[in-house]
Amino acid sequence: MSTSFMINGRQRTVDVDPSKPLLWVIRENLGLTGTKFGCGIAQCGACTVQVDGEAIRSCVTPVSSIEGKAVTTIEGLGKENDLHPLQQAWIDHQVPQCGYCQS
Repeated sequence: MSTSFMINGRQRTVDVDPSKPLLWVIRENLGLTGTKFGCGIAQCGACTVQVDGEAIRSCVTPVSSIEGKAVTTIEGLGKENDLHPLQQAWIDHQVPQCGYCQS
């Protein structure tokens, strides 16, 4: 089944099992590896992305539920020469990137 959505400002369509978790679509099908796997049960926060501006845990979100919506991952927050303040703060403070401490 095909699912279409925006990711980081780009329209994308993926042909995957509708129950496949969004996390694995982002990482395996779209090649965006900034979103991490942590626990697989929506507890640690490592897989957090924004869907229509709301934080969700992508490890438990079926890709079919985001049809027609806008997804933003860490890669979509800023550009290499113009980092988002969150990205710059992580660099400045040498924050580990698993997301566990932010859940």
